[in-house]
Amino acid sequence: MNTIIYRPPQLGDEHQISGCMWSAADLWELTDGTPESVAEWLQICHPEELKERIVSKEKTLVATWNGIVVGFIAFKRGNHLSLLFVRREFSRQGIGRELFIRCANDFEEVTVNAAEIAVAFYQKIGFRESGDRFFCKGIWGTPMKWNQQAQNDSST
Repeated sequence: MNTIIYRPPQLGDEHQISGCMWSAADLWELTDGTPESVAEWLQICHPEELKERIVSKEKTLVATWNGIVVGFIAFKRGNHLSLLFVRREFSRQGIGRELFIRCANDFEEVTVNAAEIAVAFYQKIGFRESGDRFFCKGIWGTPMKWNQQAQNDSST
């Protein structure tokens, strides 16, 4: 069996990253189905948008299996986790956790606005809710924070 390889994304990976995002979650789980929310999702996972993330100085990482992108993580504004997706057929194998661990080691704190379907995952890796659930552009989000010191304290 081929192993998962973690590496920085490269120009040319943007189409595979987009495919990974599409295969990770159902559009109807992430949006309310309104034109505004669907347009927001289409923009987020568009290859040109992803290309901009790849060339930015923001922290990004892909997980590949047999040359196929099966996971992707991207940060914005330094420590704000903006995208974390793992293909459904590769979920529950620790790939999302590993992507996060490999990126979070440089941060004291990480924030995320978690989609409703991702809140439990983020709680499992140590995030705590940090505000009220909100609705923006047809998408529900829950503000959450992860703290390096709290993780260190809980593991001792």
